[in-house]
Amino acid sequence: MAFISEDDIEQAILAKLKSEAFGYNVIICDSDPAHKEDLNDGTGRSSKKMCVLPNILKAQIAKFNPNIPQDKLDEIYKDLTADFSESDLVNKNYTLYKKIREGITLNFRQNGKETFAQVNLLDFNRPENNDFTAVSQMWIKGRYNWRRPDILIFVNGLPLVFIELKNGNVKIKEAYSKNLKDYLKDIPNLFAFNQIAVLSNGLETRLGAFNADYDNFFEWLRASEDDKPNRQAIREKGVSANYFVDGLLHKKDLID
Repeated sequence: MAFISEDDIEQAILAKLKSEAFGYNVIICDSDPAHKEDLNDGTGRSSKKMCVLPNILKAQIAKFNPNIPQDKLDEIYKDLTADFSESDLVNKNYTLYKKIREGITLNFRQNGKETFAQVNLLDFNRPENNDFTAVSQMWIKGRYNWRRPDILIFVNGLPLVFIELKNGNVKIKEAYSKNLKDYLKDIPNLFAFNQIAVLSNGLETRLGAFNADYDNFFEWLRASEDDKPNRQAIREKGVSANYFVDGLLHKKDLID
């Protein structure tokens, strides 16, 4: 089997997501450390501490909630773009998950009357109505250190999927112990919205919650529900990351 590099895996994932079958937007940031402070990286962020895509988030909130007063939407946008680094990350993640899943209930006065409305952050009924953007090599500034995740999947500007890659000859556990753990320590703000953490070396791909023990990251072995898992064939062909993308990252599947 030919050697599979981390870059090979990254480029294959991005190419697949950009294809017509998936229809993602793709942003490729400059990985050069000399340019890490450059705000002109395509993400629209006003600060490198920010972990959302602000322009997309603001536009999607307005799109889904056209009857909500703009000042109320602005308040929600401000809350979602806050720095959650000092929060209890697990509790904050669950709170934000409920907002993503259930929406945000607002009480306000309109036309002289008290009223309430539900502000939606995702459209679960029409997956194609959401914005899906894959961003590679996005520099994020923590309190003390900079970090640059390999790929982040944003839905409506929110970073819901974290993907860490390794060369094919590196044990997948290193992506957990030497990368994910460092990211959690250095840029915890990124994981406030995270729903899925992915570790892959092309031969093996594991998924789990960002705060789970490594033993609770399960290996992804099927591209579709009809496939029979064949770990040996996947590793011999080096198609593990492709199986993960095909099996989980189609818009309707990820939203589900």
